[in-house]
Amino acid sequence: MNHTCPICHTPLPAAPRYPRYICNTCAARATSSDGRQLGFSNVDMSGGYEAYYTDTGAPYDSHDCWIDGIACHADEARFGGIVIECCKQPPAGYWDNRQ
Repeated sequence: MNHTCPICHTPLPAAPRYPRYICNTCAARATSSDGRQLGFSNVDMSGGYEAYYTDTGAPYDSHDCWIDGIACHADEARFGGIVIECCKQPPAGYWDNRQ
């Protein structure tokens, strides 16, 4: 089964646990609702989830993020790391004006 990033359509390995996961390139563009760049990481070697504003390092107390205006959700992946998934597919016509 193939998977493509729901935002940029880059081919990715299938991950049935995360059917709407996005690629690392798109994940690097994650922002808060007010457009501030976000970073995500595990709390420590045993896992956990933390998000922060990349400009100040201040904590971002949410899992919600936006990539190219598309609502997404970031969380700890099952075996460590962070996974970001689109909350839904991009709207119809999203690809029409993209380059």
